Amino acid sequence: MATTMTAFLVLAMLWASTLTTAQRVLMADIWKPILEPNGTIMGSNATLSKRQFSSILTPKSDRSLYWINVTIGTPGQQQALQLDTGSNGLLVPATGSSLCSSSLIPCDVLGSFTSSQSSTYSTTSQSTTEGFVDGASVTGDWFYDTVHISGQAITSQLAVLGTTGSGIAEGVLGIGFPASYPTLNHNLAAQGIIASNSYSLWLDDLSASSGTILFGGLNLAKFIPPLLKVPVLGSPNADGTTSYNQPTVALTRVATLQGAVHTVQTTPGYSVPALLDTGTPVTILPLTLANAIMSALGASYPSGSTSGNAIIPCAAASNAQSINFHFAGLLGPTINVPISQLVLADLGNLGGVEWCQFGIYGAAASENLPTVLGDSFLRSAYVVYDLDTLHIGLAQTVVNSGSPIVVEIGAGGIPVGIVTP
Repeated sequence: MATTMTAFLVLAMLWASTLTTAQRVLMADIWKPILEPNGTIMGSNATLSKRQFSSILTPKSDRSLYWINVTIGTPGQQQALQLDTGSNGLLVPATGSSLCSSSLIPCDVLGSFTSSQSSTYSTTSQSTTEGFVDGASVTGDWFYDTVHISGQAITSQLAVLGTTGSGIAEGVLGIGFPASYPTLNHNLAAQGIIASNSYSLWLDDLSASSGTILFGGLNLAKFIPPLLKVPVLGSPNADGTTSYNQPTVALTRVATLQGAVHTVQTTPGYSVPALLDTGTPVTILPLTLANAIMSALGASYPSGSTSGNAIIPCAAASNAQSINFHFAGLLGPTINVPISQLVLADLGNLGGVEWCQFGIYGAAASENLPTVLGDSFLRSAYVVYDLDTLHIGLAQTVVNSGSPIVVEIGAGGIPVGIVTP
């Protein structure tokens, strides 16, 4: 490991020596709010929130999902938007709409948009209803306007001005694959602000209040090498073509670790599509696999439940236990998730035990939910989303890292020498 790290640092210095201020990347902070009881951010994953525990345990302060600050319009109107790698649209609530009145967090805190106050606003006179993976939806009108992120202007960005919704009430910045309209990250590349439709995510650990997204580049200081890339999985169409709609990769093995004991929890030949989604606060696994992991780590379902959200004694966060997630076969990347990153919101005391939400959700077959590697997984991974070449780069994250060492991702994809193919 020492030799590998030394070689990587030499490589990093060589890369850094060739970088100039002309490289086309855009870095932005992302953040987690701290909310009081009954103020949990639900967003596009309302069914997965800790409010489902409220009849058994008393909710306490919570940090959920990741948010990014932008301005929309001219002059710019401040917005805090959920950052969602699993969807592909820009949604902002209309000022005074029912979305604002139904939000758990007032629109005067997160922001809303008043079209009449923007000189660059342009309506399409078309309405839409946009859906999310978990069944949430929002109805509103399409419009074009200028979006500023980290001081950089993206002009003529298509967005939805939301007026009504179900299961969602706040704004969303979807940065997944473009659908029938260009996403913000697509326009960043199309307008020459970044060199390719790509970005990398560093969430830091559970205790951190912020992380970063780097559009068009990756940060060598944020991960432990090697960074291995795996192909994005597509969905076959009836005409024989393949569609790429979400950042989904092959999860091929899962193992639990306790000290020197390594227990594989999946069967030989196991492979399921797994969505890498910042818009989901927990990791959703098939029920059989989730149950095996919970049994190994000491988690359980609340009384009366046999699937869904799980709980674990808060004291388990200090245990020497973890989960290895393996991707794309034997030569693919492995991400280790310590149990400390899976012991989430403190739900209160029951039976003399302080209980916390567990970061894995057991999905019953009847729910028809995909496998989703949400924030409880992503905090342990450095993830590069290369939407142009249809690859995902994965490496173990470095928490609380120092000064950035930024590398541009060009049209050819993740730079050679940064990854092991």
